[in-house]
Amino acid sequence: MSVHSLWKYAGIILFAGTAILHGQQISADVSVIIERLSLDKQQRLKNLDQEIATYLSDYDWTGEDLEPAIPVTVQIFLQDVSASHEDRYMGTFLISNGTDIQYYDKYWRFPYKHGDPLVHLPNVYHPFTGFLDFYVYLILGGEYDKMGRLAGSPYFEKAKQISDQAMFDANFQRGWKERAELIHYLLSEDYKPFRDMKDLFYLGLSYIEEDMDMAQKYCEEAVAALEKIFRKDPEHKDAINFVKSHYIEIIDIFKDRPDVLRRMIRIDPDHKGAYEQHMH
Repeated sequence: MSVHSLWKYAGIILFAGTAILHGQQISADVSVIIERLSLDKQQRLKNLDQEIATYLSDYDWTGEDLEPAIPVTVQIFLQDVSASHEDRYMGTFLISNGTDIQYYDKYWRFPYKHGDPLVHLPNVYHPFTGFLDFYVYLILGGEYDKMGRLAGSPYFEKAKQISDQAMFDANFQRGWKERAELIHYLLSEDYKPFRDMKDLFYLGLSYIEEDMDMAQKYCEEAVAALEKIFRKDPEHKDAINFVKSHYIEIIDIFKDRPDVLRRMIRIDPDHKGAYEQHMH
């Protein structure tokens, strides 16, 4: 059976495997911009944002309870690139956890017919749902790295499996070379220092209420790790985004440590004024 023919029989599947056995893990807010489509197709796809949100939110992604659920914001700009035999779309895609993880993709192409159910079928790749799953697993991998050293690896590996499967789809391969390179990088030795830094930082945050000395200890180790990361790669995109998202927390943790704040100024000169305000 061809991959794309799964939609022909998916409607008879009562969403097998989609029921959440644990608490909600993803809380999705989805916006689909359809103004570039014909009025007829705008009408057909007017509920697609909610369908995608349900697909992302009402599924057991991890087999674990996550409290609170991870917020995921998705924005999709659709264009019609239909072929004579099927409705096809091109999407510009942005997904974020709302703070320090974000991915942008302008090469998404997929077939979709109004009324097609969005179904989770593990190990069956489809250009629509497989693409969504790929990026959800990247978000999950990044979030789990905050919970333990390299704890996100199983989710990055799931994304890699999807990428490997997508390479066999001759009709919708565009963009998968770049996605394969992305997941290879996220699993690489070169990226491990950043992942280790996140673990140290969030370990420090976990001590804030009970032991500020321990919180500062681990967060200072994270600052030292950031220094090494930026010495090796001053343009490290994820590290830059991390600092931009967390500099206020860092200031709060080290407001009695001007030595650490001076180090942060060297790392993050864009927020020099904010650091200096707390250096007494």
